[in-house]
Amino acid sequence: MKNIKILIFTCLAFLLLYACTEKPIAPYKDGSICLHFEHYYDGKPVELNTTLCSNEAGNEYYITEIKYFISNICLYKNGKKYLIGTHYIDTDYPTTLQWTPNINLDEGKYDSISLVFGLNENDNYNFRYVNPPESNMAWPIILGGGYHYMMLNGKYRNDTSWLPMNIHMGRGQIYQGTEANTDSIVGYVPNYFELTFPSDICIQQGNCTDIYLVMEVENWFSQPYTYNMLRWGSHIMQNQTAMQMLKENGKNNVFSIKIKN
Repeated sequence: MKNIKILIFTCLAFLLLYACTEKPIAPYKDGSICLHFEHYYDGKPVELNTTLCSNEAGNEYYITEIKYFISNICLYKNGKKYLIGTHYIDTDYPTTLQWTPNINLDEGKYDSISLVFGLNENDNYNFRYVNPPESNMAWPIILGGGYHYMMLNGKYRNDTSWLPMNIHMGRGQIYQGTEANTDSIVGYVPNYFELTFPSDICIQQGNCTDIYLVMEVENWFSQPYTYNMLRWGSHIMQNQTAMQMLKENGKNNVFSIKIKN
């Protein structure tokens, strides 16, 4: 009886070993991307509270914090769209400056990447985010609701002193009459914009391809519109004309893409 038990045990062990060693394993065919978010002035990384900047209008300013949403990020390959998702970037939270989405991508070359600066009308709804830091980006409901697309905060200089610089973008308002009175709001204007970057992005098996989205902060204030802080001020949440200028500048030359395959 003892010998029979030993024989059975031996056979079971052999079968288990064979199953573990001989069962074919499908090779891992997917790769991923790692997104990095960088902020430059005059070709160099912005040092918060330190880098003294100047815009096309001659305004001097420095930046204390940069916060914004990049949404609807997509890669394209042979006409097929791969949705990556939405990310919040905040210089007060360094971990947000790099993001590896939880997504597997087929191997091969992708020909472009697109994104939305801010949140489009489908994504920009009240109470989408309930926890900080994203919840701190809530845009006043009376001004259109949803969330700030961006807060570019710091200080700028007038002739005698440094004043708060709060370049905030979100939904604009249409007012009846000449005064920006909340009682006279008759409509809202979305100020998000879409960008597409043709680029050879190579996804390799088991690898994470690095994609860098670079913001040139000085370009918010130039091309096609010269933005003068002394004229427009910095509190622009109720000034659609000012936000429209920034929107057009942003679409034109604020962002660029670098790829490290």
